[in-house]
This record gives sequence, structure tokens and C-alpha cells, in this order.
Amino acid sequence: MMLDQSDEDLPTFAILRQRAISLAQQRGSENTFCPSEVARSFGSYWRDLMPRVHQVAQQLCCEGQLEYNKGGISHGQNRPSGAYRLRLVPGNGN
Repeated sequence: MMLDQSDEDLPTFAILRQRAISLAQQRGSENTFCPSEVARSFGSYWRDLMPRVHQVAQQLCCEGQLEYNKGGISHGQNRPSGAYRLRLVPGNGN
């Protein structure tokens, strides 16, 4: 974590969740997005946010709002190993 960035200064899970949902709705169920896009939207300390973004992604996938994708294949609620992308589940906001 950056020396001038404290936990209190980082976006809350609720804010990260809303940003992920908003990005998913902008893309629609036909297109995916990288979790880092959510984190990068908050600025230069985006890497510090990635653990929280992964937790938010897991929660949204478990709720059936988003699904994991890797190599163009849906993994549903099951997070694949390595890099993955997210997509809005059809019927959720589009």
C-alpha cells in the first residue's frame, strides 16, 4: 500500500460494488470487463484496491448478478484460476 494511503481513504465495499455494477451495466451482458478497470477508475492507487475488488466480484457472482469469464468461457459463480473477466448476467440490468 502506498505510504500516504490509509485504509480509511480507500473506497468502501459498497462504493466498489456500485462501480462494478455500473460498469457491467454500461457494457451489457454481451461484453466483459476486467476487475482492474473498476480499481483503475479510482486513480493511481488502483493496485491497493484489487483485493477488495476481487471480494466484491466474488460477492456479485455468488448473488448471480455477474459471472466470471476466462478465455471467452463462462465460469458462472466459480472463479477461474489466474486472470479473469466479469460480465453482467443476462437479464440483470440490460
